[in-house]
Amino acid sequence: MGDGSVPKTNDGAHGLFRLPMVNKQFLEWFDHEMGILSTGVSLKKTAAELARNNRESGFSPNARAENYHDMYTVISRSHPFMRSLRRWYRSGEKRFPESLSLTPRIAKMWYVCDGYLDVQEYGEPRAAIRIRHRDDRQEFLLNYSRTSASHRRTAAKRSASGSTRLARSSTGWATHRPALSTSGYSTRESATIA
Repeated sequence: MGDGSVPKTNDGAHGLFRLPMVNKQFLEWFDHEMGILSTGVSLKKTAAELARNNRESGFSPNARAENYHDMYTVISRSHPFMRSLRRWYRSGEKRFPESLSLTPRIAKMWYVCDGYLDVQEYGEPRAAIRIRHRDDRQEFLLNYSRTSASHRRTAAKRSASGSTRLARSSTGWATHRPALSTSGYSTRESATIA
């Protein structure tokens, strides 16, 4: 989900997963989680390169490096499982399968890739996730509302056994683990996680 992609490979036999972002701390954690499947975190483009590319493409004619961050990436090793993720690209665009359950962990990962913290009226924070297609927003919210209560009950049971702590805050349900910063692009639709 989020900024990750499963590009087509030349041989077509195996796939690989690629996740670029400016959040190096998250990529280092993700690299560790992937273990032997990861090739490590590497610098994709410097802030200066990103600014220059945006100036040259006309996307942002006045782009300056001090307004950008270095971009890093994690690429997996080729593996049949990664190829199986290509089914998310039915028409060439990434679409989440209906069978995907939106657990608190998945929502958190998606938030790290495409989320942001918005400030509402009276200064109250609100966590939100950007999605590309307006049609996806309604489906996301319906699926989330159907599954979130069940996942909160399951997580509460785990919490009682000491494996995970789940807490309700003004921004919704969240597991208590080290906080990770986010990155995103303001051109996408938003869906609130609450």
